[in-house]
Amino acid sequence: MAAIIGGATCAAAANVATKRHGRNIHPAALNASSMGIGAVLLLAMAVATGEGVKLPHDATSWMAVGYLSLVGSIVAFLIYFSLLKTWDSTTVSFFGVFTPAIALFLGAAVLGERLSPWSLAGSVLILAGVALTLVRPRRPALAS
Repeated sequence: MAAIIGGATCAAAANVATKRHGRNIHPAALNASSMGIGAVLLLAMAVATGEGVKLPHDATSWMAVGYLSLVGSIVAFLIYFSLLKTWDSTTVSFFGVFTPAIALFLGAAVLGERLSPWSLAGSVLILAGVALTLVRPRRPALAS
């Protein structure tokens, strides 16, 4: 639980810092530094735990790695950092919240996976929570 809270805290702090201090930095530069740091840390952890470096052996696995690297990481984070420059950081932070719900519905639509009542209820709660957060309260009209 501490790791989850710590991860969310770090992500929020990174969004705020990027919004405040990264205005003049190109999204590709923000993306490259993040990906580089992540790659070095993952490599260090793989070696430290004895996992080592293992590369895929077949074309299908290489295609999956390529897709996840290019579309799922590089393109997605370029869009994310570009939006962070123009949208407020609270709105952009909701992308991480939508990911599980989108994955559920894509799994059902593309792979024919069955949606359980619990997953549907969770998705509705996610959407309702985001909607409640984004709705701006009406200001009372000023008396004339």
